[in-house]
Amino acid sequence: MRTAMGSAQWLSLRNHPTTIDAIEKIRNEEGYKIYASDLNPNAKDVREIDWDAGPICVVMGNEERGISDEMRTLADETFYLPMVGFAESFNLSAATSITLAHMSAKSVNGKGPLRPGDISDHELNCLYLKGLMNSLPKKKLGPALLRQNNIIIPESFLI
Repeated sequence: MRTAMGSAQWLSLRNHPTTIDAIEKIRNEEGYKIYASDLNPNAKDVREIDWDAGPICVVMGNEERGISDEMRTLADETFYLPMVGFAESFNLSAATSITLAHMSAKSVNGKGPLRPGDISDHELNCLYLKGLMNSLPKKKLGPALLRQNNIIIPESFLI
């Protein structure tokens, strides 16, 4: 995975055996809507998407092939980024940035998909601790020091 310097430590990544397993977990167990970027004829302009429909999982496709047929079928909404000129698509990082800019523009006065401060203090502290643990040059040093002081860290913090 390629990320901006230092940003990967703040991400929580999970692998799922199949697309449908991932969608079932994200939609059914966690309550997210699935919005996928796609060029299909039924896709909506990104500016027409209801970004305030609740928690949203945004799926961005592969630069060459886009999203899979399975993802297209499973998505609650598909959207496209309008373009002018001869290019048919943006590269993945540009498309993701544009999508996030639209989400950010729709996030005003505590409404919209991007809300600052919508995690509890406990979740914030856990995220911060995980980032600190992942920033140590010797990955086993942090957990060892904490264990010496009878502080047990869940395995999920060490991934």
